[in-house]
Amino acid sequence: MAALVSTRRSTRTAGDSPRWCPAGIPHWAQTKLKARLNQPRGFASYGEIVTWLASQCAVRVELLSGLPLGPVALESEIENAHPSHAQQDSEAVAAFPERLSWKLRLAVHIAPDLHIRYWVEDESRFGLKPIYRRRIITKGVAPIALQKWYFERVWLYGFVEPLTGESFFWEYSCLDHQCFGEVLAAFVREYAHPDDMHIIQLDQSAVHLAAGLTIPPTVAFYFQPPYSPELNPIEQLWALLKGRLSNRLWFDLDELQQALSHQLRQLTRSALRSLTLRHTLLETFFYAG
Repeated sequence: MAALVSTRRSTRTAGDSPRWCPAGIPHWAQTKLKARLNQPRGFASYGEIVTWLASQCAVRVELLSGLPLGPVALESEIENAHPSHAQQDSEAVAAFPERLSWKLRLAVHIAPDLHIRYWVEDESRFGLKPIYRRRIITKGVAPIALQKWYFERVWLYGFVEPLTGESFFWEYSCLDHQCFGEVLAAFVREYAHPDDMHIIQLDQSAVHLAAGLTIPPTVAFYFQPPYSPELNPIEQLWALLKGRLSNRLWFDLDELQQALSHQLRQLTRSALRSLTLRHTLLETFFYAG
């Protein structure tokens, strides 16, 4: 436990000003701090915890040598934050697996004779501007990655079936509802079994919601909540591909496209299944029957 400097306990009330804590954070304040630490936003530093204690609990402590503040803070750890959009509806995100299970059960009930297949879909941009990632290098040596600004790019449209690892990819030079409609039509032609019904999870971008988009009768969209890309398992595939293509300077777009095609051909069904079949998704499929 970090040393806490104390002079005296103030005779003022908590509402007047923060009071010094003589030996540590009071138990009631520790309980409140622990509840706050359990929230994903956390604290940026231990100094921020000191400020929070003063403003929210009227408890003033002094932090020495950057050590944790007490037993509650000792149980915490500093981790890299996962970005989350300020407009994200956390309740809708939390309810997503249950709603998905209900929708799938409904689909099975309405069409018991059809083979329901669940896909996740998204688009990702790959361009000539280098992607930077960490490099393994001798301690004390600063890594260098070549840099050059390019503005040429391609869009990769991807469909992955998490339960089987089946995948379908299509490359286009742009991202709009017309291109998406053509990719969707090609997807349906590829999987044109008459007994199949394809439910596709995707985000609520304008590309997927356009009024002029033609949705084939064997396809049903299931939209994830806005500003929640983490709900789509295909994001892990994009991260994997960009990691493999990082820290490289491409001669032209053809070279990038060849490298991207090579990486896609290396992806086996088992690898894609491992990447995208999350535990919560597997439970959802089980309860949906």
